[in-house]
Amino acid sequence: MSSSFWSSSHCLHWLTTRPSLLISRQVDLQYCTPKQLYCLNIFFTQLIQKLGKRLLLRQIPIATACVFFKRFYLKNSICETNPYLVLAACVFVAAKVEETPVHIKSVVSEAKVVFNEYNIKMFPAESNKLGEMEFYLLEDLDFHLVIFHPYRALLHITGREPADSGKFPMSRVEEDQMIKKKELEAKKKRDEESRKSNLSVPARPSPSPLPATNHGNGKDVDEIDEDEREAKRIRRLMGRGSTEGIGEVDEGVLQISWFILNDTYRTDVHLLYPPYIIAISAVYIAFCLTSMNNNNNNSNNSSSTTSSTRTRTSSSQVQPISTSINTNQQLGLGQPPNSAAEFLSGFQLNLNIFFACIQDIICLYSIWESFEPATIRQQTKHLVNNHTNQSLGITGEEKKEKEKEKFGPEDAEALVRKMIESRMIDMGHPNNAGLN
Repeated sequence: MSSSFWSSSHCLHWLTTRPSLLISRQVDLQYCTPKQLYCLNIFFTQLIQKLGKRLLLRQIPIATACVFFKRFYLKNSICETNPYLVLAACVFVAAKVEETPVHIKSVVSEAKVVFNEYNIKMFPAESNKLGEMEFYLLEDLDFHLVIFHPYRALLHITGREPADSGKFPMSRVEEDQMIKKKELEAKKKRDEESRKSNLSVPARPSPSPLPATNHGNGKDVDEIDEDEREAKRIRRLMGRGSTEGIGEVDEGVLQISWFILNDTYRTDVHLLYPPYIIAISAVYIAFCLTSMNNNNNNSNNSSSTTSSTRTRTSSSQVQPISTSINTNQQLGLGQPPNSAAEFLSGFQLNLNIFFACIQDIICLYSIWESFEPATIRQQTKHLVNNHTNQSLGITGEEKKEKEKEKFGPEDAEALVRKMIESRMIDMGHPNNAGLN
């Protein structure tokens, strides 16, 4: 186990690349399209969440089970395994890892109830099958069971929880005053020693003064040293992780960010990016959504004032914005950010990675929206006005093409069976049979 993400197995062994993901899914892509495979991942995540809720598990064990499931299929293929048995084993192991264990018989019985809702008959009803699958799962996970989720990073970023587990003996102001006092005393001591050494040495004719050394930026050595000391002081004061000096983040932004993080477990971002990147991406999307809502409200009500991200102080924030402003003034630092742009610009991120993560999250919703049960799709189809299709110039053949592209949970269950059956046939009758 590791308390630091950077030295954990999550960071060292389970952050993969996009080409590695494509390579791990080459076998499955022989029997389905990339969009269908993406929808299957959404389908399996929904099953894990439903099973976890029936077992009364909190969100963290459910999220851990989702990550275990995705890690397992980095080394395996859906068409060569029983994914329903795998996801039940992931929930069973995740409950143990997150210290909320459930009995294996409870997992089997509740899984049967969940799978029966989708007419899934592939799940075995024997507890020993699930127990055997647990060992295969642990082996493929290389027994790396500690996962860092972005929820804690989100609470740190929005100031709801300090990044430090304990408390500092002094505040930032007290610590800064103590260090300045020590530096002043050390400087006095050096000056006193220099004065004494000058008195003990006989006077000599002073040479002509040397010109001050200039480093090309208009500053001499003393000014550069002073700038370095000030930069070091600011890094020391801002690196405590105590949420002091952070900008105010509205409670609504936090809630939307939390919901977005729940949705990200249907994507592959947890295999590609560190948790803090995912958390900041969720905050960015939440800021965009709230600003769009505020702009719409402002356009409807012209008498309303211009909206900003600092709408009101949240009661759940560790340090109120007024306290952060007073603390920064005492330390001679700038004011906390008062807008979303200033808040996000304070993070040192690789923008290519940051916006790639945002794009991966946003792409989820367009595909997820089309992933609906057949009953809903049929009701929606009857409610569609024929005049709309005519105005858009959609012909009957194009309409049939779009209906064929629709993909729902019942189609997912049928596709999984078809993939497994096709793979068994291909393995039993390979193309190179008889060549040797």
